[in-house]
Amino acid sequence: MTTDALPDPSAANYPLSVITAVFQTFGSQHLVTLTIIIALCFFLFQAAKSRTPAARKWLGRFLGFVLLSHSACVYLQQAFAHALSLEYSLPLELCSLVLIACVVSLFWPNRLTSEIAYFWGLGGVVQATITPDLATGFPSWDFALFFWGHGATLLAIVFLVSDREFKPRRNSIARMMAALNIYALAVGSINAAAGWNYGYLCRKPSMPSLFDWLGPWPWYLLSLELIAFLTFLILDRFWRVLVWMRGPERAPANPPTN
Repeated sequence: MTTDALPDPSAANYPLSVITAVFQTFGSQHLVTLTIIIALCFFLFQAAKSRTPAARKWLGRFLGFVLLSHSACVYLQQAFAHALSLEYSLPLELCSLVLIACVVSLFWPNRLTSEIAYFWGLGGVVQATITPDLATGFPSWDFALFFWGHGATLLAIVFLVSDREFKPRRNSIARMMAALNIYALAVGSINAAAGWNYGYLCRKPSMPSLFDWLGPWPWYLLSLELIAFLTFLILDRFWRVLVWMRGPERAPANPPTN
């Protein structure tokens, strides 16, 4: 699973408007940000699961607009920095596709995009948030946009799974693994043809990450395949146990009469 592949901020061809302190994984800024995201996810889950369908609909749309606003700001920042390019600006990162799946699920709920948001999102976005591919810390735009996008994506996933109608389907793991390999084959072919590195399918991130423990290219891709399968298996079992523990939905004590 991957974080976002962005141009190296130290490179001369990617100008930054503000130079800030170097980002440190598990430094104070990182830990505070993770704590805020976890707290927001907890409170959103508690609030969303008790809302009426109408209230959930508007809350879901609000989260959808938060994600769309993030995407707009990312492209505006790249435009102002003269950094818009096919190599870095196409929505071909795994996290970008998860964001798209979340937006679709929030505005037009359906099981497939909700599954992609849940399995790919928790499997990839969580790892990306824990080990960010960032060079600059707060208050740089890179820092703000990274955690805005990944944090809002996690909030959207929490909102989706708070719905009692969200349940794992049969063969969901096989379906998500197949979709993941289709993504890798398609985007890997584009990378090979154009010399790009979307999804880190051709090179590891420049910053420390999970990839550093998985061997050299291309062997780390096989390691990621196994990690993805085990992650999807854990997420599938976790949600099935959670559904079983909360039991069947109870009918209202005094059903309305016609």
